[in-house]
Amino acid sequence: MNHPEPSTTDRIIMTTLTLIAERGIGAITMIEIARSAGIARQTLYNHYSDVDSIVADAISRHNEESINQLRAAVAVVDTPTAQIEQLVRHVAQISGHQGHIIDSDYGLGPGHRAALDDYNQALEDLIGGIIIHGKQSNEFRPDLDTEQDSTLVRYQLAGISNLVSNDPDNAPSITRTGTRSILATLHE
Repeated sequence: MNHPEPSTTDRIIMTTLTLIAERGIGAITMIEIARSAGIARQTLYNHYSDVDSIVADAISRHNEESINQLRAAVAVVDTPTAQIEQLVRHVAQISGHQGHIIDSDYGLGPGHRAALDDYNQALEDLIGGIIIHGKQSNEFRPDLDTEQDSTLVRYQLAGISNLVSNDPDNAPSITRTGTRSILATLHE
């Protein structure tokens, strides 16, 4: 089966995400993106005016795809505990394959931090829904503060992602330990 060639914009975004994962946000240039994407610099400039605009678009696309994947992973199980387990496994799996691409605003211009903030809010909303369900079903502690605990769990997930990205060979152990830590926070 033939798959259509990715559009120029898609190639630029995929290349940018790869370069971010390999070198970090602050270490990429327009010339490097064009060369790695296999396009002329002028073609790149026809699509984007500067590195910041490419990075912002890449972050937005990456984050939207990540949230959709997380929602799908959580949707296949019913209980709040199983949903947290799925969430941790999925975050660890992504981090092991793609590396820990973005979890802070390091290197982002002030105008582009909104993409990261939107992702964090969407992730906290997903976690918050799981916490509410867990409290309602008496599976989680009744004294949990949905907003604060959602933020804390998001930070725990970022830590798990970072550990797996830096040590992918130990991903199963990190996943088990991370799951245990998060569930210990949520269960009575």
